[in-house]
Amino acid sequence: MPANIAKLAHDKEIILSYISKNGPSLPVHIAKAADLSILFASAFLSELYSEGKIKMSNMKVGSSSLYYLAGQEQMLENFTNYLNQKEKEAFSLLSSKKILMDADQAPAIRVALRAIKDFALPLKIRISEEEKILWKYFTVEEAELNSLLEELSPNKKTGESKTEQPVEKKEALLPRDKSQEVLVAKPEKKHKTENEGEFIKKVKNYLEKKDLEIISIFLEKRKELLGIIRTNSFFGKQEYYLIVKDKKRVTEAELDLALEKSQAEKMPVLIIAPGELDKKASMRILSLRNLIKFINPEI
Repeated sequence: MPANIAKLAHDKEIILSYISKNGPSLPVHIAKAADLSILFASAFLSELYSEGKIKMSNMKVGSSSLYYLAGQEQMLENFTNYLNQKEKEAFSLLSSKKILMDADQAPAIRVALRAIKDFALPLKIRISEEEKILWKYFTVEEAELNSLLEELSPNKKTGESKTEQPVEKKEALLPRDKSQEVLVAKPEKKHKTENEGEFIKKVKNYLEKKDLEIISIFLEKRKELLGIIRTNSFFGKQEYYLIVKDKKRVTEAELDLALEKSQAEKMPVLIIAPGELDKKASMRILSLRNLIKFINPEI
């Protein structure tokens, strides 16, 4: 095995070992443990996630998701202090009640339940021929769920004889994994404005129009892209380390991180963002000459 491939495999094993030992972890801590830059650690995490070897939280700690192994889901409860106030209220209510009828909740709680996807699983059930949305706490197993659903039966509340089955079992809606498939139906329709990855799509279209070819992608998220692009210039083909972020303002600190990448990769850096450089960054980039270029594509 070539040395560089062996090194990549070794770095991945270090990352998996760290997460196995420490539970849900942030990229910055994983990078430090593996002695990697945050950019390379993020690239490794993205690859491991794509391979299905790790999972990624919907919840954010700062601007970063948590990465964890299958079976460590319950450890995400240790980070609920990072939820906003309404999300905390929804989490507390659901964790104590185990299941909640969506229609019975205040509007703000209903919104919050849809936001805490790591902890709240949506189900669709039928009660007295009426379809309703119900939220299940993520640790509730099928046996406990069936018992809780039995309590929702109109027969329990009115003492009527059981002449019909009030709750119908359906297929699981957005299950965290196959072991938790119980009730459910089709996911709720999303508005077209919730089109994930629209920003990155626009950036890629912009690059194509400018004859800038993406030759490698290390990390791709809804609002972030890291890779290498190539362009033709008067002096021949030129490669740039590409950093794309959906940010309104780029800081001097971010330019310094980009400069580190320029030195490590031995190539100039192109930063693309829909915002602008702050005052210090504007002054800083003048001293960097051709090492770092900044483009606002106005998309």
